[in-house]
Amino acid sequence: MYYWKIPKFRFGRNKEDKEAEKEKEKEKNSTNRINSGGFHYHKDGARYDNGNNTINGDNSSEPGGTKSNSERKETIIPSNSSIAPVRLSHDASSTTSTVRESSGGRTSEDVFNGTPDTHRSDDPSPPEISITAPAQSTSTPGILTIKVYNGDGFILPFPITSNEQILGKLLGSGVTSKRSGVSDEVDGLVSQLSRMQLQNQGPIDENLLPGDIATKFIPSTIMLPGSEHLNPLLYFTIEFDNTVATIEPEYGSMVQPVFNKISTFDVTRKLPYFKIDVFARIPSILLPSKTWQQEMGVKDERLREMFSKINTNQDIHLDSFLLPVNLKIDSAANIRLYNHHWVKLEHGRGNINFSVDYKPSKNKSLSIDDFDLLKVIGKGSFGKVMQVKKKDTQKVYALKAVRKSYIVSKSEVTHTLAERTVLARVECPFIVPLKFSFQSQEKLYLVLAFINGGELFYHLQKEGRFDLSRARFYTAELLCALETLHSLDVIYRDLKPENILLDYQGHIALCDFGLCKLNMTDKDKTDTFCGTPEYLAPELLLGQGYSKIVDWWTLGVLLYEMLTGLPPYYDEDVPKMYKKILQEPLRFPDGFDHDAKDLLIGLLSRDPKRRLGYHGAEEIRSHPFFSQLSWRRLLMKGYIPPYKPPVSNAMDTSNFDQEFTREKPIDSVVDEYLSESVQKQFGGWTYVGNEQLGSSMFQGRSIR
Repeated sequence: MYYWKIPKFRFGRNKEDKEAEKEKEKEKNSTNRINSGGFHYHKDGARYDNGNNTINGDNSSEPGGTKSNSERKETIIPSNSSIAPVRLSHDASSTTSTVRESSGGRTSEDVFNGTPDTHRSDDPSPPEISITAPAQSTSTPGILTIKVYNGDGFILPFPITSNEQILGKLLGSGVTSKRSGVSDEVDGLVSQLSRMQLQNQGPIDENLLPGDIATKFIPSTIMLPGSEHLNPLLYFTIEFDNTVATIEPEYGSMVQPVFNKISTFDVTRKLPYFKIDVFARIPSILLPSKTWQQEMGVKDERLREMFSKINTNQDIHLDSFLLPVNLKIDSAANIRLYNHHWVKLEHGRGNINFSVDYKPSKNKSLSIDDFDLLKVIGKGSFGKVMQVKKKDTQKVYALKAVRKSYIVSKSEVTHTLAERTVLARVECPFIVPLKFSFQSQEKLYLVLAFINGGELFYHLQKEGRFDLSRARFYTAELLCALETLHSLDVIYRDLKPENILLDYQGHIALCDFGLCKLNMTDKDKTDTFCGTPEYLAPELLLGQGYSKIVDWWTLGVLLYEMLTGLPPYYDEDVPKMYKKILQEPLRFPDGFDHDAKDLLIGLLSRDPKRRLGYHGAEEIRSHPFFSQLSWRRLLMKGYIPPYKPPVSNAMDTSNFDQEFTREKPIDSVVDEYLSESVQKQFGGWTYVGNEQLGSSMFQGRSIR
């Protein structure tokens, strides 16, 4: 049965399209490319075919092997035979598909590159955050407006060169002020520099400018030769509910940048804070000598990482801050939450001055006319997915439009509404959030956060396996996501790399809730046979009924795959793989980390009652594998991810197929009649910040 995946945007070709394309590919004899059909479509044809990752020779079944995209298992059709069902067909251009639901049983280092969880006593304390989902607020949605004025006291955590010629040229390209001539200010700063008495620093006694003085001689933004656009050397991001705004300075020095920017956010869930992250784009020519960098880097790992990023033209993370906001306000009037408020960043590397206003919005309806259509990022038989910009707040989202007739014809109304329900209820920084949903006479519309860092599947394909720190980071964030779902009595059931996205910074964003099971308390069991072959738990294969604990098995399989390149019981032959899942001992490559091994033995226990997590997620969080991790800091996205996807900004669509992005974005007209009784099935679809359970469609527009 075909089915609709809401948050992951299954907008690749449908099955008929894939069969036709497969024949065409055979004729061309071209290299198979990645075509996940998911939200993030990667152009590169990276595969699991790195022979260097093979362990113990046989990469089809032993740990450490790698499998190509074409070896991911195709859709499985349940049968009534005495053995688990086998795949019917194989499509080399597609990634792992999933087993659709059918009832009936079946037989047979420095952690995350972070620092301890500390907050300055003179800063507003960040809110206490629960691992599980908070109670849903009954207050109305609204618009959060942040006005950023200026900054002060920004410093660097390392010294820079004191070369007057280099700094003078850099200052000359900067936009230092709008009140006086640039040349006068540059001459004045260079004159100050020449009069400074500098002390020799470092192992080779270089004359360097200390980091707290250096920012005075670095402009906050520069104009590159031949360019009409400003290039910021200091900027920060504001993140609220997985939506990000980048704030760049207009002029000024790095120590005192002037921003004068306004950014607005749609508020559809009452999160307790927004997050500020400050970044610097330091020209490598400003760094001390290579010898100085090497010798100081040995003493300070964080400095070594910063120097490495600067030398490869990457931005560095300077500091961050969580600003508490109280949005649980029942008022129709505009409310000023902060007025010209100065915030000192967490590690004291700068201060930012801003105001924050909140405007509740009542009786607000939405339609496709409330969005500018920017680019097509996917399409299929169901409809299309577009990158859009909401007209009032100018925020970029992903909008999926699907024909109601398609949903009805595939008998997917119940699943579609269930997925929308999960998306509307969940509050977790590591799950793709639903922003809005609305409908017309002919279509359903979903608006979600635009996540553009790529699928974890693609990144794992590209690298073969992840190092321990990176795998631990992703596992910890996924644990929080699964625990949030369990707290809402939801079983996820389909954890795999294809269903995990990375955001612009490299944090996890879990998506694709098509196989979720709702209303499952801790004591409840279900016997629906569904999932992805490599990740199926023993109790599911045996038809014994399963509970939330099945998700901890899939988490263990994913961690094993991230560390070795293959799921633990992988085999190209599906029945053999099922037999391995039920009977094969768990094997580990030589040199495998002791704590990781112990954690996996617990997660991959075939007896659900003995599986780690049976008594709650706290059992997993307390394991020594996560001993150096502050879960509170993790939930606040307080750790710098070990990998940052190569995306230029929040609107970057480079991870989407150009075949789609070159197409003109339009909301196509559909001339299909649906009876009143059919329309009533979609009565609970609308979401604009709180649940809409009654009739929500009238004359083509959603109403409140």
